[in-house]
Parts: sequence; C-alpha cells; structure tokens
Amino acid sequence: MQATALVLVLGIVLAAPAAELESRVLTHYVPQDMLETAVRKEAWTEVPLKVKGGVRKGDVVRIWAGGSIDRGNGDGPGQNVAGPDGVADDGTGQRLALSSEASHAYAVLFKTEGPALHKSRPAGKPLEIKLTRDGEKLWLGFNDQRGRYQDNHLGKGLRHEFDPLWVRIEVVRIIVD
Repeated sequence: MQATALVLVLGIVLAAPAAELESRVLTHYVPQDMLETAVRKEAWTEVPLKVKGGVRKGDVVRIWAGGSIDRGNGDGPGQNVAGPDGVADDGTGQRLALSSEASHAYAVLFKTEGPALHKSRPAGKPLEIKLTRDGEKLWLGFNDQRGRYQDNHLGKGLRHEFDPLWVRIEVVRIIVD
C-alpha cells in the first residue's frame, strides 16, 4: 500500500509541468538627451542594453513609453503634438523616413537585428519584443517626414517641458523552475 502511494505521488510530481518565472535583469530609463537626439534626426539611435553577461536568446524586452512629441510643422508650438504611438497617417506615408507603413506615421519605432519594426504602444501598455539571438541590439527612432526633423521637440506647448516623452526599457528573462 505504501509503495503504491509512493509511486502515485512520484508520478504526479514528475507529470506536473515546470513553472516559468520572470526575472527582470535590467530597468533602464532612456535619458532625455538621447530621446531628443532620436526625435531630431532621420536615423536610428542605438539603446545600449547593459545586462551583466549580455542579453540572451529568449529574453523579452518590455518597453513602456509616454509623454508627447511636438513635431512642429505648424504656425506655432503645440499644434502638431502626439504621443509615442503616433497619429493616423495624413497621406504622407511615402515621404516618411523610417517606415512608409501608414500605422507607423509620427510614432516612436523600435527595431532589433531582425527585419520587423515595432511601433510604440499607447501610454500604460507595454510593447514586448522577444530577442532571437544572444547579444542582440535595440534601436529607437522617430518616424517623421524626410527633412522635417529639426523642428521636433519633446513635450508640448511654448516651453516644451510640459509632458515630455519618456521611455522605460526592461529586459525580462524567463526562468524555468
């Protein structure tokens, strides 16, 4: 009887699936000067992921963003302001610098070494990117019209310090227990 109970308990323990645990290995707020540089140039800006031992295949980069970007293009400051998730395309899709996809208009974009571009999510909702190789890099950029980058600013209004863009990056490692 005891042997049957022992075999039954061991069978149940071995059949139980392993638990997956999340371990946040990095929390990084992108500095305001790096964000200002990113929204004012027609190129990608590398965001260093300084994780001890480097990032690994299977890690998840979780990106939170909020605030606003004043992209100029108007008679006065604060007329063309949007969050990091951009605005609906106004027919300028072919003239945008980083991506001509309509849903990426005037948005903060992220990319890794893979071919896909990822648009920032609305404030309060994280964007998750699963890394596909060890040591993978992350870049961010602002998708504005070609030649219109110099009048972009973080924030809104005349003084531009109201509601500035912010980005928090977390690297999460999944551990199977």
